[in-house]
Amino acid sequence: MTKFDELKERFPNLIPVQELRANVSIIELAVQYGYKPLLRKGRNRPVLEHSDFGDIIIIKNPQDASQQVYQRAGDFTDSGTIIDFIRNRLSTVFSIYDRPGNHEFKNITNVLYDYLRVDPARVSQNQQLTPKLAESSVKQPFAKEKFDVRPLEEDNYLITRHIAPEILLRPEFVNKVVTHIAHFNPESSRTEDFLTVKEHPERNYHQFSNVAFPYYNGQSTEVTGLELRNDNLKVHAPGSDRFSSVFVSNPPPKVQSFYLMESAIDALSHRQLRSISGDNDFNSVYFSTGGQLTLQQVNTITRYIGSFEKTAKWCIVLCFDGDTKGHKYDLQFIQQLAAVNFPLKTTAGGPDRVAYLLPEAETFRPTREALLNRIELYNNTVLSQFSQTGVGTLGQKELNGQLIAVGRVGKQTQISIPQACAPLSAICGFLLEVSGLAQRIKIEKSCTKDFNMDLTQEVRLGDEFRYAIKDETGLVLFNGNSPADMARTMQQIMQQAEKDVQSKTFILTERQPFGFQKPQVEIKVERGKVIRSIQTPEFGERIRLETK
Repeated sequence: MTKFDELKERFPNLIPVQELRANVSIIELAVQYGYKPLLRKGRNRPVLEHSDFGDIIIIKNPQDASQQVYQRAGDFTDSGTIIDFIRNRLSTVFSIYDRPGNHEFKNITNVLYDYLRVDPARVSQNQQLTPKLAESSVKQPFAKEKFDVRPLEEDNYLITRHIAPEILLRPEFVNKVVTHIAHFNPESSRTEDFLTVKEHPERNYHQFSNVAFPYYNGQSTEVTGLELRNDNLKVHAPGSDRFSSVFVSNPPPKVQSFYLMESAIDALSHRQLRSISGDNDFNSVYFSTGGQLTLQQVNTITRYIGSFEKTAKWCIVLCFDGDTKGHKYDLQFIQQLAAVNFPLKTTAGGPDRVAYLLPEAETFRPTREALLNRIELYNNTVLSQFSQTGVGTLGQKELNGQLIAVGRVGKQTQISIPQACAPLSAICGFLLEVSGLAQRIKIEKSCTKDFNMDLTQEVRLGDEFRYAIKDETGLVLFNGNSPADMARTMQQIMQQAEKDVQSKTFILTERQPFGFQKPQVEIKVERGKVIRSIQTPEFGERIRLETK
């Protein structure tokens, strides 16, 4: 007798959803339909992959089917119960059940009913995998007393990442960056926790220092995790809550900007780049999600934002990395915050695509049409660019990787976005505009992959060029090493500004350690007339010595 027959005896009319959930685990169903366990991943939660669809899922509560939930790796919007798992894959993994004439829920239950009718021997084989995965995913809770945490050492790993000591002393980061001491026992060839170390002071431990960033869940002041960094180390301490907790800097009395980063080092780098450009105001809070973004972390961040005093024009600034993953995090965060005004529903988009179903209620029609109009304009622009060069085989593939597809799934409109920077960036901007969140949520991308790389480039530029000439926007106009040559260049651009009746400010700076810059000459032109011209005595002396 199959499980379906057993349940039908108990519930002859309709099997309740809670019974379906209790009798079919996501792991079993996934394995039945081609998912394979990734045994080397997911030390804390089982991970399975369907290679045909590029679909990787993470399972929570693997031992209890009734409480089991999933999340697609890298996309917290594709998550939930087994019902959500099937619904979001009706057009891909479970496409044979996607019958347009049926109600969506009937298609979903048909998937479950068919699995319950599977030969009990096959079901038993699928079930045998669950205990193995569940056993390997047992996680020890975080206990801060197990870790030897001390005030940050002066000579620390962050110096190699070009983070200046004065940035670590800023009010945002006081006591927010610490040293973690790892104790390695050469006899056992493993690192031991601090409680064991204190119990055995006679052992000859080797000590190693790491930089540590404490994580918090926003519900208490207790540390709920540690991110550990060093030259060859980029991990979270055992037991750390990675799913709900974030790194958060100290808040000012009133917050103007909330910056969201993928890493705490990027947060430090961004703050340093602001200081280099002359912005030293203590008016911001920095968050780091530790190289990921989950729904629980979004909830934690919004909980923090709601608890802090803010200025009238406060805003959230999304500063995730400039790669495809960073743009996906932008979209996921925006979708979550826009849900009240315009609820998008995640659906399967196929390999290398992100797809959403648009709300069809009449109240959302103006917003929906505004979004679709913007998508059409974007697609026409992309098509016009390709038509100028012609579309061959490779060009067609590139074109498909840039166009945002619009179609119908049942009674709803679906948008399918390629996982590429340009279309993801475009859809983020469109959603901010049509949802009315553009004034409250901003997007700021690094010039390179991330802000620490930007900072590294700035520091290395100082190794090559001692001086720089910038305008009032901070744009570098000229680089050089000769004081006399740079002074002559300042005179030339000043004369050009006078001739063109411009209003401009030019600053000649000397590059300092860690990317900082010291102004040496400033010229301000107002409507073609010089109203300010300043030069430091030391720079004048350098010109004199060079020309002599």
